[in-house]
Amino acid sequence: MSGNKYEVALAETWELFGQYMSGAHAGLCCVISSESLSEAAEKALDSSLAALGYGHDACTFVAPGDLDQQALFVLIEGLDPICIVAADGKSAALLGQAYHLAVPSGKATRLLGRTAVSFLDFESLLKTPQDKQIAWALLKKLPRFGDKRS
Repeated sequence: MSGNKYEVALAETWELFGQYMSGAHAGLCCVISSESLSEAAEKALDSSLAALGYGHDACTFVAPGDLDQQALFVLIEGLDPICIVAADGKSAALLGQAYHLAVPSGKATRLLGRTAVSFLDFESLLKTPQDKQIAWALLKKLPRFGDKRS
């Protein structure tokens, strides 16, 4: 296989775990959810990441299904995203097990140098304008891409 080591790892990750992933092939943000997100939720996350400077189609969506914590760790490290979003409590718990760290809901944390944010239920926050603002406030804790002040 030709290419640099990051391209090789990315290709191998998609080959091994592609059935659990959708969205951007080389996403800058990895979004993990216990079940596949709705199209509206994916669009909301894509728009939010674009507003933070990541561009459109910046998210790789992962629904780990029957993956264990070690496999999830290998998947995320193979993708090597800049940031991580856990879309619900169950995926946040699995993420915490994978990285052997607490992933608190409603706060930003660091996972091997990456900023991660976690929601109890991102989908439910899309129902009212006030709840959308709560979601946006948490997503704004992710680093702005290309911002030299971050």
